Amino acid sequence: IEKHGIVDGIYRLSGIASNIQKLRHEFDSEQIPDLTKDTYIQDIHCVGSLCKLYFRELPNPLLTYQLYEKFSDAVSAATDEERLVKIHDVIQQLPPPHYR
Repeated sequence: IEKHGIVDGIYRLSGIASNIQKLRHEFDSEQIPDLTKDTYIQDIHCVGSLCKLYFRELPNPLLTYQLYEKFSDAVSAATDEERLVKIHDVIQQLPPPHYR
């Protein structure tokens, strides 16, 4: 995305729905999509949109409900250094699949 998306807000803009569905179908059929196809290069937003869709559809968020309060506290730390240490500590508590 960052290699071909030379626009601000690349992760905020939505891709064309038909391109998102094509890309999703390629992933769902266990193919490795060719993200250098003109279709995807011309609509690089569809790649970001598919990533957001994937995370939205997870049954449990990547940063689990159980650790939500700890993440919230960590990002509220006073200094950047303290924030980094606290976030690192909470990330270490994630279940292995989420941590990976």
